[in-house]
Amino acid sequence: MPKKITIELDDIGYGLLQVLRCGPYAPQSVEDVIGQLIDHACQGVYRPGAWERDWLRQAFGDDWMLEPGDPYGRANCEKIFQRPKRPQSSKRRAE
Repeated sequence: MPKKITIELDDIGYGLLQVLRCGPYAPQSVEDVIGQLIDHACQGVYRPGAWERDWLRQAFGDDWMLEPGDPYGRANCEKIFQRPKRPQSSKRRAE
């Protein structure tokens, strides 16, 4: 089941993201910009060679708990993709 989040931005933050709507191939709205940022962040997590991985390491460090496998459940992807490691205890932060 999809999770829903609500994001509140002040006028300055909204205006800064609005700049990313410029250009012929740019997202059409700030909501689409945020969606594209989320998509790239997800790719940075599950694709080890993706350019987004370094971007995420700069922003969040590199202490991620990953293991081989496709987070979307596709078969035979253990050597291509990584997924979040399944928790073995309650040491993970609660959401």
